[in-house]
Amino acid sequence: MKDQAPIDPAVVEQASEWLMLHWNGELDAAQREAFAAWQQADSEHRRAWQRLQQLQRTLGSVPEHSSHVLLAQPVDHQRRAALKVLGLLLVAGGSGYLVQGSQPWRVAFAGQRTATGEIRHLTLDDGSLLELNSASAVDVLFSASERRIRLVQGEILLTSGHDPRPLIVETPAGDIQALGTRFAVRELDGGTRIDLYEGALRVSPRHAPALQLNAGERLWFRANQVSARQPAQLNASSWSQGRLVAERQPLGQFVAELARYRPGILRCDEQVAGLLLTGVFPLADSDEVLAALERSLPVQVHRVTRYWVTLKPRA
Repeated sequence: MKDQAPIDPAVVEQASEWLMLHWNGELDAAQREAFAAWQQADSEHRRAWQRLQQLQRTLGSVPEHSSHVLLAQPVDHQRRAALKVLGLLLVAGGSGYLVQGSQPWRVAFAGQRTATGEIRHLTLDDGSLLELNSASAVDVLFSASERRIRLVQGEILLTSGHDPRPLIVETPAGDIQALGTRFAVRELDGGTRIDLYEGALRVSPRHAPALQLNAGERLWFRANQVSARQPAQLNASSWSQGRLVAERQPLGQFVAELARYRPGILRCDEQVAGLLLTGVFPLADSDEVLAALERSLPVQVHRVTRYWVTLKPRA
């Protein structure tokens, strides 16, 4: 039944923002309007919130002492705590048990994960540099025989260290074995996208023949499907330096990328989605990026709240 099915991690991410706002006190008029619009925008939004309310009734809601501890923390820590709580609540079926194999559960309990807008740089035990993009999650599973990194959600940039054990990135679509290399992997459109910058990779889809990818190539694959090779996009990994780079990029595509680094919902009106944009933008301050778009393009930023923003044609 659909009501028992796991809820998409992106919806969990959005619902966590609303949960944090509710925990902080009564919503103001604009926030109430935005919350109602979010619920009406998608039946999955309503299902997530209804399941949360059902579980809170079952569990007696959030314990008072727990909420006090949560709200005493910085805002980003509140967000992470709320997301972890929702990762537990939203994978629960109507009977109240937890589906441990579901995606939200795996994200909530991944060994390494980032919140929306957070980028992490990790040096692993073998000397490899692992960089996690916004809203990403991985499990690092090193053993005596191999070095395995399971990509649960999002995007990573990996520079392999010198170690005789095989280095493998595991994705739902298949395995990627590094052969002394630097490459980016992103879960996208129901498959896995790879940009290879140095070295070589052996790509093994779950239900298709393995192939070798060479430096300077990009590939997208599913478990049983492999795309044609394309040139690797260097700008695709500019996030690791805290930048978002656009080269004559349609505004709609740029806004969709920027939305990955900003809590809540960020949208672009279809009337301005085709405007072309070129520039280098800092990911650390999405409000400044939006202000720059207003200065350089015939658009205006319409805010219902910080968590509900739309770019529209300038009046």
